[in-house]
Amino acid sequence: MAVHDLDMSRFLAGNDPIDILAIGSCHIDKSIEELDGSEKFDTASCMVRYPNGVQAVIDVCRQSSFGYDQRAEVLGTQGMIQTDNVYPNTAKIYKPNFTGNADMPYDFFLSRYNEAYVAETIAFCESLVNDTPVPCTGEDGLVALIMAVAADKSAAENRWVSFREIVEMVYCDSPTQCSLLAQSDLFPEGFRPASNARDLLLPNVDQQKAGIRIKNVWERVFG
Repeated sequence: MAVHDLDMSRFLAGNDPIDILAIGSCHIDKSIEELDGSEKFDTASCMVRYPNGVQAVIDVCRQSSFGYDQRAEVLGTQGMIQTDNVYPNTAKIYKPNFTGNADMPYDFFLSRYNEAYVAETIAFCESLVNDTPVPCTGEDGLVALIMAVAADKSAAENRWVSFREIVEMVYCDSPTQCSLLAQSDLFPEGFRPASNARDLLLPNVDQQKAGIRIKNVWERVFG
C-alpha cells in the first residue's frame, strides 16, 4: 500500500535510506485480519531514516471518506513546502455552519494524477525514440520494493530493519545458494550485505576430505 510513498520519500530526501520502522493495524474491515503479513493491515505508519538525520514519516490508510487523500509536506531548516489534494475547482464556501472546499477531492488515481501519467508516458516514448535513459531507473523500482519488504519485516518483528538485511535474505538465503549480485553496484551502498557474499559459501567438500586424509596419514607416520 505504501510502496509509492516510500519511493517518493527517497525522491524528496534526495538520498538513499538507511533503515525503517513500521507498524500496522486493522480498523475498517476486520475480515482481513486473517490474511498473512502486512495484508492484514488497513492502516499503517512508517518512519524511514536517511543520512544526516533526515527522517520521513509516512501514514497510509485503505479508506478515506473525504476523497482521494494524498498530501505531502517537507519541513526544512529554512521553511516548509506542502503539496495538497487536487480538487475539480478552487471554489470555497464560507457559511455559519461550514467552511471549506465546494467539492470533494478527485476520488480516483487516474483523475488525481492525470498530468503525471501523461508526462511519464511522453518521457518513456521520448526515451524509446531517442535511445536515452528513462527518468526512473530499474534500480529505483528495485530499491522501492526492498523498502516495502523491509517495512513488512519491521511490522512483523517490531524493530528497526536495515535494508541490507532484505538483500542478504533474498540473494543469500543459504550458504550454498548465494548470488554475488548482492555485492554489485546495482544496489546502493547501504543495501549491500555487510559481509562479502563469497564468505557465505561452503568450503569445497573434496578439498576438506583431502585435507582430512593428509592429516590422518601424517599422524599415523609421525605420531
